[in-house]
Amino acid sequence: MTPILVKRFLVTLKQHKLLNLLLFTLIISASVVLAVRAKSEQPEVTYQSVGKLLVRTSLPVSTTTAEQLSDRNTLINRDLLLSNQVLEGVKNSLSIDNDELAAIVKQLEIILPQETSTVPKNPEQEEIIILEYNGKINSSQSRETLGVFMEEMVDYSQELNSYQLQQRINTLTEKVTTVQEDLKEAEEAYYRYSSNEGSALLGVEDGSLLTGITNAQTQQRQIKLSLEEINAKIESIVTQLGLTPEQAYRSSILSGDPTIATLRAQILEVEAEREQLQKELRPEHPKMIELFRQQEESEQSLLQRAGELIGQDKIATASPEDIRRESNLDIVRQELANQLVTLQTEKEGLTSQLTALGEMEEELLKKYQDSPDKQVEQAKLLQEVESQRSLYQSVRTSLTDAKAAEAEIGSNLVIAQEPYIPQAMAGRGLLTNPLLILAGGFILGMLTVGGITIILASLDDRLHTDQELRATLRSFGLPVLGKIPHITSRQTGKLGNWVLKNADSPYLAFYERVRSNIIRFGTESSRLILVTSINRQEGKSVTAYNLAIASAQAGKRTLLLEADLRSPSLASVFDLEIPPHAKVEPLRYYGSRSDCIHLVPKQENLYFLGSPGPQKQAVRIIESNELQRILRDARGRFDLVIIDTPCLASYNDALLLESLIDGIILVTRPGITQKSTLNQTIEQFAAGKLPLLGAVINDIKSNSTSDFDYASEDMMFVHTK
Repeated sequence: MTPILVKRFLVTLKQHKLLNLLLFTLIISASVVLAVRAKSEQPEVTYQSVGKLLVRTSLPVSTTTAEQLSDRNTLINRDLLLSNQVLEGVKNSLSIDNDELAAIVKQLEIILPQETSTVPKNPEQEEIIILEYNGKINSSQSRETLGVFMEEMVDYSQELNSYQLQQRINTLTEKVTTVQEDLKEAEEAYYRYSSNEGSALLGVEDGSLLTGITNAQTQQRQIKLSLEEINAKIESIVTQLGLTPEQAYRSSILSGDPTIATLRAQILEVEAEREQLQKELRPEHPKMIELFRQQEESEQSLLQRAGELIGQDKIATASPEDIRRESNLDIVRQELANQLVTLQTEKEGLTSQLTALGEMEEELLKKYQDSPDKQVEQAKLLQEVESQRSLYQSVRTSLTDAKAAEAEIGSNLVIAQEPYIPQAMAGRGLLTNPLLILAGGFILGMLTVGGITIILASLDDRLHTDQELRATLRSFGLPVLGKIPHITSRQTGKLGNWVLKNADSPYLAFYERVRSNIIRFGTESSRLILVTSINRQEGKSVTAYNLAIASAQAGKRTLLLEADLRSPSLASVFDLEIPPHAKVEPLRYYGSRSDCIHLVPKQENLYFLGSPGPQKQAVRIIESNELQRILRDARGRFDLVIIDTPCLASYNDALLLESLIDGIILVTRPGITQKSTLNQTIEQFAAGKLPLLGAVINDIKSNSTSDFDYASEDMMFVHTK
């Protein structure tokens, strides 16, 4: 069973729900405003994690190929450290999306060795890259995120070296096959020619002229071999850089010139200012015209400086945008461009040497025209064999070296120091934490609503539960004659909706219990029972009507008398009508029993005496001999007379009939009956020695049948009194 205080609290909470909801909403709204303000004023907690990467300028390798690749990839910049492969690896490792990855990259700071002079170097002159990340969740998440970045950077450096090595191995493998086939063809041609023409070649003399031709041819083959190697390097760099040697030459000169860089910066600054001002200014505005003029002057200076560097004829058709694009090389690409220009220069030199040797060979051949053609042919075939054999051995050696480098190649980056947290920003106080402010607002709102509800419940004089009514009645020794449940009705506002005219209604049992308790607590002569209440809407008329019906259903000859002369009669509930002359001559109406007392249709043993009200002189009629004579006569004619009177808070009509009745039933109702007026009424009844039989608790809203059981101790208490 729910305690009385809890029920009273819940009832008060329900009655004042709009006020409580308003207060709770105001407090929550205030806490939301404070939380938003605290969030905007206070910085988020961040955890700075720091890690270090070691740049190895030389790897401990024994092969030439690994050493070349190591030296080529020691130039580290932000583009390499934050390449697409590194970012994709971080994204997969942390299981995040692109937006989260972009937010993390914004919080990542990379300090390269050339950007600071305070970074110490180890004895081997190896440089340190410092990485800093400001995480906003917790320290372990910050360290983990930075650790993933560092591992991906190291792995990417190794993958880059491995990729370049594999590309070289693939190229050399294809070249070995081609050179081997050429060597086989040269040997077959030489052996075939020697077999067929061997006897004729014995007569050819070997002199210095032949040696000169042979040397020239040997040098030409060596130069061709060098040219092939240079061409392979040029193709590799062109593929990586995306520029031809001529374009690389121009871009290298333009990118390395400080004047070009200064002019480009001026143009970018003017373009940025124009883009910002064009949102507010028109093109014909003086400021916009001046910026346009400045940009044209800078672009003209850019073209003039580019012409000074690479020649006016080479930029005759070039635009300022072309010059800016060609002069925009980063450090890594500029280094590759310089290598490409150097290789192209070396190629041109070797080409010139090859041309000179070819011309020299032609001159020697002309001098050797007198020599037997067969001897020359044999020498040429032999030289071709030696040349192809030398080339084959060279390519084979390079391939073996490259394959051996697979076991030695590594990363140019090494984790020198794992991520750590040097310091953490102080967190916000409890009073500035948005979540705590919202939680505090919620708790304060609940406490405020609960406190106000408790205060209103303590100030409310009404008895909201049947337990409170029962306790108050018990304090005066007044028995509870019955507890009537709430009668469900589809319509409200009319008495007929709650009158139990159906003999099978389950609610009649509760009124039958009231009737039986009247017999128990009254006397054998208790036949005239007056039903009243303290306030309106407590259900006294419903109780009187249904009590009369229950008595009639029990086989008792019952009279229901309406003594409320200040209100219209409710005879229509039983499909009866009051005679028209009753309101005009009420005493005459009460003087004729045949006119005022009627048998209720379809209700056996139930008689009804309706009120001729409303009457202005109700007291005179109540105290009249006619009405008193009817009451005295009804005592002998009926087993039970139920008298319905006005409520005591409005009129004292019920007390005027005290001398004629045998008992009074006081009807109460939870949520309507006030404790002070109930105590005062019972005390007045006791002081005046009025025959108060007990009380009825009406309209109890409950789903438990135990709420309608009578406690035996209440009955024992009444009898001992």
